[in-house]
Amino acid sequence: MPKPLFPGRRWPVALLLMVAAALALIWTFLLRENRLFAEERQQRFEAERRVVADLVAENLLRQLQRLDDVLLLLRSEYVAERKSVDTTIALLRQGSLQELGARVTVIDRDGYVATSDAPRRPGERVYLGDRDNYIHFSSGGRDSLYISGPVQGRMTGAPGVQLSRPIFDARGQFAGVVAFFMEPRQLTAFVQHQDLGPDGVLTLYSAAGKVLGRSREMEKHLGKQLSDELFGPFKKSSHGLVTRVSALDGITRTVAYRWLDRYPMLVMVAVSPRGLEEELLAQRNANLRKGMLLSLLVLLCGGAVAFYQLRRDRLETMLARERGHFIEAQRVANLGSWERDIPGNQVWWSDETYRILGYLPESQKPSLQAFLARVNPRDRKRIEVNFAQVREQGGSLDIACRLLLPGNVERYVHLGGRAERDENGRPSRLTGTLQDVTDYMNMQLALADAEERWKFALDGADAGVWDWFVADNRAYFSPRWKAILGYRDEELPSRHEEWLERLHPDDRERAMAAVTDHFAGRTPVYEMEFRLRHKDGNYRWVLSRGKVCARDPEGRPLRMLGIISDISARKQAELDLARSEAMQRSLVSAMAEGVVVQDQAGKIISANASARRILRIGENLVGLDSTDPEWQAVREDGSPFPGRDHPAMVTLRTGVSCDNIIMGLHRPDAGLIWLSVNSRPLNFADERQPFAVVTSFADITEIKAAELSSRIYRDVLERAGRAILITDGDGTINNVNSAFVSLLGYSREECLGRRTGFFRSNRHSPEFFSRMWQALKTRGEWRGEIWNRRKTGEAILVELDIRSVTDAQGGVRQFVAVYQDVTELRRSQEEMWRLAHHDPLTGLPNRSLFLERLDQALAHARRQGERLGLLYMDLDGFKSVNDTYGHQAGDTVLQEVGRRLQNAVRTSDTVARLAGDEFAVLLAHLSVEDDLERVMGEIENAVARPVMWQGQELRVGVSIGSAVFPDQADVAESLIGAADQAMYLAKQQHRQAAGPGGAPSPSLQSLHST
Repeated sequence: MPKPLFPGRRWPVALLLMVAAALALIWTFLLRENRLFAEERQQRFEAERRVVADLVAENLLRQLQRLDDVLLLLRSEYVAERKSVDTTIALLRQGSLQELGARVTVIDRDGYVATSDAPRRPGERVYLGDRDNYIHFSSGGRDSLYISGPVQGRMTGAPGVQLSRPIFDARGQFAGVVAFFMEPRQLTAFVQHQDLGPDGVLTLYSAAGKVLGRSREMEKHLGKQLSDELFGPFKKSSHGLVTRVSALDGITRTVAYRWLDRYPMLVMVAVSPRGLEEELLAQRNANLRKGMLLSLLVLLCGGAVAFYQLRRDRLETMLARERGHFIEAQRVANLGSWERDIPGNQVWWSDETYRILGYLPESQKPSLQAFLARVNPRDRKRIEVNFAQVREQGGSLDIACRLLLPGNVERYVHLGGRAERDENGRPSRLTGTLQDVTDYMNMQLALADAEERWKFALDGADAGVWDWFVADNRAYFSPRWKAILGYRDEELPSRHEEWLERLHPDDRERAMAAVTDHFAGRTPVYEMEFRLRHKDGNYRWVLSRGKVCARDPEGRPLRMLGIISDISARKQAELDLARSEAMQRSLVSAMAEGVVVQDQAGKIISANASARRILRIGENLVGLDSTDPEWQAVREDGSPFPGRDHPAMVTLRTGVSCDNIIMGLHRPDAGLIWLSVNSRPLNFADERQPFAVVTSFADITEIKAAELSSRIYRDVLERAGRAILITDGDGTINNVNSAFVSLLGYSREECLGRRTGFFRSNRHSPEFFSRMWQALKTRGEWRGEIWNRRKTGEAILVELDIRSVTDAQGGVRQFVAVYQDVTELRRSQEEMWRLAHHDPLTGLPNRSLFLERLDQALAHARRQGERLGLLYMDLDGFKSVNDTYGHQAGDTVLQEVGRRLQNAVRTSDTVARLAGDEFAVLLAHLSVEDDLERVMGEIENAVARPVMWQGQELRVGVSIGSAVFPDQADVAESLIGAADQAMYLAKQQHRQAAGPGGAPSPSLQSLHST
């Protein structure tokens, strides 16, 4: 009887422990997956909040910087010439302040409004000396941007936030305040383009914890003051992230906050974690369903095993009972029996024994030899040995064997007996019974077969489970489902779209039609064969079976469950045959070598033109076989080459390919021609005997030593793909592929036998290669980017993956290196950086790169104690060029001005286009004031020269403002503000020189701050 799955009578305990262990493993894995998923989603959620807060803060910081620059300009204008402030404000309204909508107010040293663009009654004096900004600066507050509010505007009547700077007279005494009065919505409007989500909220706080603006319910919360207990934690760090209940609306949110650099304002971006919690709950529910399904499968398998074991126990009990009955029947019934007298060698059989052995009593004398003649030859030796042992030593017989009866009928019998001893203790007589146990043995074999089939079903099942939740288009794919496609469980997401995306385009319509038919109830079970894309890029044939297991009250499918099985092996024969046919057609039509195809009988069924040309046989070639007189083949030594020994016939007979067989053919019109012949069998995937043979041959009459490659398709594949290099354990090259030859330009012969360092670019230090070899020695692999050099001398950047190949003892036998050229990818990345930091029209640095270089230059100048110059320029007459000749002419002027500015300064200086017709020049290492004056003069002269465009002379001028570090300012924003102010003064000088209604003269001298 076959060995049971659980030996002994304690199998229920063992089975219960196994099922419990499987369930514990399933739920432990799913709980761990829940925990890892929650941690990953939480980290991503927090990181996204931080990024949004940083983006909002940076955007707001740039806007505040812009407003601060305007305040500095207005302050300088007010100190220099108070009457021109209104004109400057009007100009700013057309430029920098056009989109802001903020009101400008100047408060004199006595607290009254000196000038403002806010509406008020003629002659009315408005007192603002009790405002926080006036009190702050009049009390000696630091000269920096002061943000106060919100307050109720006394002239506008609307609430707003004040952004202020102090005004100092020529003696440095307090002379008033210049301020922007902005509606709170304008602060948050700066960042409305940021996506904060459906429940996100942006809140701006002053340094004292007062709400300055809010993206939601602003009127309700504007001006609210947070207590020190609530606001204090945000003062401890410049940025952070917390989850808390909002003090304004009582909603729990995750808050990412950041203090603005240089300005007293706190930015808070808060988003409710409800979406994250819902996602985590959905994941837990999905894993719960998955765990329940897997648990059900485990319980079903355990139940099936228990059913099998119980059935086997019942069969064993039944067989034991039958055996007892059989032994009892032997004792009381007339069963087949026999006796043998050992000294006299006399044998007696009962009638039943004769019947069992197939003899007639009258025709056969009973004997051991007659009995053995009926025994199956495979059992005969064993029976003889047992009889001899009992005859010599005594004891009993209990043997089962097979009988071969007339008609080749095989029966199973049981032979039992015992030895009787004489007075000397020697065996003298054998008596026993013979029982036909064929039915019993057949039952045992059937039981063994059933047990084997069940074990095969349990241990050899190779199907992947899929579960499709049709209503919300969710899906689950079991690890085995993913393994069929070459993926580990964590590598492939369980999405219904994965199936659609991996479905072969040619199978999609057919597969979807089968799904539709099953959904409509036209088929009881969904069953379809189609192809899915494997991880290696190839397609695998699978058989998918499934059934809708849940529908809604209207009959629409809600859930569909099924399995897939890999049937690639079954499909491979069809695919191989199709490929063979395609290959044969391609060879017949395109190859320069002669090619013929012969069937199993050796007859030629097709041949290409080259075969007819080489063999000097026309259309009559088809239908010939190797024994036809047309061949008249000889060997290299001149002896006959029989037809049955031709390569094609050998391959058909043995299934073995023949390579480079040399044979000569006598042709009437060409004499003896020599051929180099190769033959290849064509087999089905599961058959060894070829169904045809392909023979290729080349005419080698002139050069018999020439050979054809027997692996053309392998060479084609070898030339495709990534570059591969193989070395021995010491780094000596012993093989490269064609892709490697194409990548570096060295031939295969130039590479073999050399060390890998001969194509290094020398861009890496010896320490770099030391770390690489250390990684290969310790981990057996290294991956990274490295510069190599082509044979032409061109340096290329490649992504290199090196793996070591070890022997059974762990020693390194070879290294395999895979190269991929990423030079163009790196160049694309560098080009993207250039586009992000340069003006696309002129190619000059843009404002972002200019500010970055200005910060770097200021830091260097402070360390070295050097002076630094900044020129701020605006083109005069450029608008007229645009209006008169169009934007294409204006673009040409801007490009030419940019080129002239670069030629007018040193290569170490920076020329940037800030916006529109505004340019800036950063002059490093400034020695004396004359250097600045000289550069400004050269720039004016260069810009004043006409620009030729379509035969027209286009002329523009330039207004230049300058500032010097550390003379005028010691920080970037102040330096820019001083230069900007000087530029505006220069532009006013130009307008005054031109007169009322006149255009600014491009030849006027520029001004700069002193």
